[in-house]
Amino acid sequence: MIDRAEVTAESPRALEAERWAGAVDCVGGATLPYILRTLRRDAAVAASGNAGGPGFATTVFPSILRGAALLGIDSAQVPIAERRAIWAQLGGDLRPNGLGDGLTEVTLDTLPEALDGILAGRARGRWIVRIGG
Repeated sequence: MIDRAEVTAESPRALEAERWAGAVDCVGGATLPYILRTLRRDAAVAASGNAGGPGFATTVFPSILRGAALLGIDSAQVPIAERRAIWAQLGGDLRPNGLGDGLTEVTLDTLPEALDGILAGRARGRWIVRIGG
């Protein structure tokens, strides 16, 4: 586990100790520059989301000094039949062991309180919002 404060903190350094052989970032914002500056040589990060914000500030050093690559994931143009097949595979033979462990379920009524807890750093594990009965 990595504390959110570590991955969102600004750094005066363009590069930090090599840590990751690759990454998938669905958060964006301040997290993406952290990942880029800590990638190992010739590693790549696939970015697919912007929950942390659509912008990010970094340098070209991870790319030109370590050969790090930033790969964008665009699923909006994938046909629905192909998406369903991919989701079925991810939920089947590619499903990680223990994926349901530590799952917290909230409802739309309890969501505001849950979000306050998440933002305050009191949340752990995975969360799902149950819509309807």
